Amino acid sequence: MKKQLLSFGLVFGLVFGLVFLIGCSTCEPVPSTSSEPVKLDTVFSSDMVLQQQRPISFFGTAGPGAEVKVRFNGKTVTAKTAKDGSWKADFPAMQAGSTPYTVTVTDGKTKIELKDILIGEVWFCSGQSNMQMPMGQKFRRGWSALNCEQEVANAKYPEIRYAFQTLIPSHNVPLPARYKNASGWVKCSPETAHYFSAVSYFFGRKLYQDLKVPIGLINASWGGTKIEPWISQEGYKAFGPASDLKLVEQFKIDAAAKKAYEEKEAKRFADGMKAWHPLFEAAGADARAKAQTWSNADFDDSAWKPATEAAPGAYTARWFRLRFTLPKNLRGKDVTFKLGKVAEKADIWLNGKRIAGWNADDPESAKTAKITLKADQLDQTSANVLAIRGEYFHGAACRGQLRTLLRAGASLSAGPARIALAKGWKMNDEFSCTAAKTGRKAAPLFVQVPYQSHQFQSNLYNGMVAAWTRLPIRGVIWYQGCSNNGRIHYYPLHKTLIADWRARWNDPEMPFLIVQLAAFEPARAKTWQTADPNQPSGYPLTRDIQQRMMIELPNVGLACAIDIGEPANIHPANKQDVGKRLALEAERIAYGKNIVSRGPLFESAKPEGNAIRVTFKYADSGLKTSDGKAPGAFAVAGADGKFVWAEAKIDGKTVLVSSPKVKAPRFVRYAYAGYRGDCNLQNAEGLPAYPFRSDAIDYSKAE
Repeated sequence: MKKQLLSFGLVFGLVFGLVFLIGCSTCEPVPSTSSEPVKLDTVFSSDMVLQQQRPISFFGTAGPGAEVKVRFNGKTVTAKTAKDGSWKADFPAMQAGSTPYTVTVTDGKTKIELKDILIGEVWFCSGQSNMQMPMGQKFRRGWSALNCEQEVANAKYPEIRYAFQTLIPSHNVPLPARYKNASGWVKCSPETAHYFSAVSYFFGRKLYQDLKVPIGLINASWGGTKIEPWISQEGYKAFGPASDLKLVEQFKIDAAAKKAYEEKEAKRFADGMKAWHPLFEAAGADARAKAQTWSNADFDDSAWKPATEAAPGAYTARWFRLRFTLPKNLRGKDVTFKLGKVAEKADIWLNGKRIAGWNADDPESAKTAKITLKADQLDQTSANVLAIRGEYFHGAACRGQLRTLLRAGASLSAGPARIALAKGWKMNDEFSCTAAKTGRKAAPLFVQVPYQSHQFQSNLYNGMVAAWTRLPIRGVIWYQGCSNNGRIHYYPLHKTLIADWRARWNDPEMPFLIVQLAAFEPARAKTWQTADPNQPSGYPLTRDIQQRMMIELPNVGLACAIDIGEPANIHPANKQDVGKRLALEAERIAYGKNIVSRGPLFESAKPEGNAIRVTFKYADSGLKTSDGKAPGAFAVAGADGKFVWAEAKIDGKTVLVSSPKVKAPRFVRYAYAGYRGDCNLQNAEGLPAYPFRSDAIDYSKAE
């Protein structure tokens, strides 16, 4: 299908005009009268892959009235800049192949040359941490892919190319593409593969092996994110739920209105904290007196626990201590000590002497530290002790503050020499209390400016997606949902996201492939067999909604991962099967292959005496189990809707489910829990059955 590229307005053109080319291999001056040198949009770099069978456009900015000549594939196209400084040069579509191309751009003043550009298949990879999780260099469960050392060593695929978009939110203003690594697009090799998203790598590898064309993977994902920030403002207006659109419109305000809103919110917080904080201090006065020596350099903290990012369950004063030795390149020098916002109120001691801090009702701008330490304030050869007393009053804010401390939020530097003070922290709580102990007045939450959060509606679309929509792609792979789990509102939001991205890429039939949430339920990691089937976690609801996308919308695929989850690990290590299952869906949906790409999908349930017979789609070749045992994870209920775990057996292309506790079964469910360790039903092709419930929810009324 032919894709028309959207033109940017004045603001977006000016933004791009401020950004230099990333990945330019040669920029040499040549004679010109233009006042502003030509620049290519930052989605372009050497080593990239361009989508085959789609018109190819190169675009960027240059000086007013400049003529930009672009040479590519033996052809030269001349483009003139528009009033906003933007230009675009169009070339015909090409077929995929291994031939590397060079593109040269010049305005008569500056010459830009990109090398080793391939034509192939390009996929946009997005979502939260399970998409972001890298292959890794050394296996760490939850942080890298299964068998990553060997996988990386074997990753010799120079025609698979990868672009990793930097994590950056933006409110109201779309930003240019920005790479997490300085070179832009990178080739897949044993030296670079550890950096690739594991899901996108295994997806791309399977496509490359089967299609035998270059593969381009653009990864724009951010751990822990909800779906709301990934939807554009235009998407909310055209497709989105009214409640979300109302919030988007509420904060579509100019700089002056933002300043007024933020000043009002800061005053609300400061006034509330001034009134409440003395109550907290009074409640913890005795405990604070006992902790007076915790800041001393020689205090024995051997009984303290290693510090974690876990938020306290109540209003808390928590101490942290760290012993560190100066590296040689900082010895004998005055150094700069920096500390981000690690608590709502903080006091910081170095070697027993207080060096910095802030109060709970201080403005947000004051809740960091940056001071110069003289050389004589630090022990140059032996251990130094840094102690921090922090106060925490709200779980969401607290987690971010603790993350700041334990992920290099503190540092010492002198010029280019720097040490991050991140590892080895110990912690101990001085005092915790409930609202009741402070006079039954709850603490003010925190300074709340919703649109400053990366979780706010459209902020990640603006910062991480918008720029890439001008680059033709084949489709999207999407792994997200944990942060929206259990909310029926996810149904209209997910439909909105798919419709929105198809509209932004101007491709109404663009393949959109989803990873269904893997099994996960740490609270029942050891008791899943006896868990009440009538009390499922929020995950089954979210999986059900993801499944509705596949059933209700054209060209939407769903890779089932129910069988490869880990009960207490939200980032299951088996990303190989996830990538493979996504690729199978892509090969059928996007490339028209006549293959089985899905496992058994619930079609109907019919009572038969004291049992209920379940019929499936995508089971034409028959059913089996992954372990040779009887099918597990089934539950049945009678007319009262009370479910019990049941026995099941395969009967041809159907499954017969029953329980002696239910004489006349009417409803049946499969794997309808956060985690079940016996999700073993497959089709003959070895693809897992999708979780289901026959007592379906009507999502059409979800808002």
